[in-house]
Amino acid sequence: MPIFKEIKEHLTARQVAEHYGLKVGRNGMACCPFHDDKHPSMKIDTGYYCFGCGAHGDAIGYVAQMYCLSQYDAACKLVEDFSLPIETHPTDEREQEKARMKWRKEKEERDKIIHIKDRFKKWCFVQIDILHEAEDGIQQIKDSFWNATPDEVFGSPEFETAVNAEPFIGYWLDILCLGTDEERIELFTNGRGEVERYVRKVAGAVERRLGGSRTDTGYGMQQCG
Repeated sequence: MPIFKEIKEHLTARQVAEHYGLKVGRNGMACCPFHDDKHPSMKIDTGYYCFGCGAHGDAIGYVAQMYCLSQYDAACKLVEDFSLPIETHPTDEREQEKARMKWRKEKEERDKIIHIKDRFKKWCFVQIDILHEAEDGIQQIKDSFWNATPDEVFGSPEFETAVNAEPFIGYWLDILCLGTDEERIELFTNGRGEVERYVRKVAGAVERRLGGSRTDTGYGMQQCG
């Protein structure tokens, strides 16, 4: 019987994780050791899956990921650490290198997912502040026309920009503050260019209409890549 199958018949991912120090709750949830997890986001039993960073696998995969080992080396470590009655046989260099390359590729994919998720969270927080500033700028433009004649109001490109941008700014704030994860991800993936264009338009209108008299002198300067 192959060594990997034998090990999985003896050990679950939970047994392995707890042996190496992971604290698992009664509900099978634990703080993921593969990213900065403040609240338990990993479900672990026969296998493991992290809802935060996407890390997943079986008992052997857990050890491989935890100790930066190939699948074969992780299997050998489990056999030794748990004193399993399993014979290990050295694989040839080609197989070992193939296992190492597979592990590196999987690690790169996990790191990429974590980076994208971190970037997404940062973008959401920053855009909420930026859009609130845009709302303030729109209100300042509208207030500046309080005593203006109808011709001055409807002939002003700044007023037109403010009125046109207002529903979009409000809609995006609703998504970022109250929307579902899917809605926020959709906005981040396909709508962030449009958000930035409208923010720039409003910032330009505020500058032209109010100049140095606007309340928020830092408006429109904060950006997130």
